[in-house]
Amino acid sequence: MKKKLNQGFTLVELVIIMVILGVLAAVAVPRLGNTIESSEEAQEEAVIGNFRSALQLYAMDQLAEYGNKDYPSDPFDALDEKTADALKSYDDNGYNYWDYDGMALYHYRDNGEYRSWDYSSYNGELTSNY
Repeated sequence: MKKKLNQGFTLVELVIIMVILGVLAAVAVPRLGNTIESSEEAQEEAVIGNFRSALQLYAMDQLAEYGNKDYPSDPFDALDEKTADALKSYDDNGYNYWDYDGMALYHYRDNGEYRSWDYSSYNGELTSNY
């Protein structure tokens, strides 16, 4: 007697594999979107923390040099030139990633949304608008 060797997978086995892959993709894609959004939020908080630290250092330098605690009119002036230039760089659409309009600091996200923080040169505070 000859045994017939089956080569390959049956149609039912292939359909089951496709269903399993579809379920996995349906679960993974929304989680990936949330991960990207949460990473942008974490990056924003890190940059804002750096701005706050730089503003305080700027004010302390002013106090030591001139005897009064003074904050810059533009928060980018508190940063070193290399960091400020990197934050102000343009994306593929021609928009700045970070910008200051005289009253608020803006971060433009890759998905077209933006977040803003009010800046007070009186006390050096950055207050979130969202």
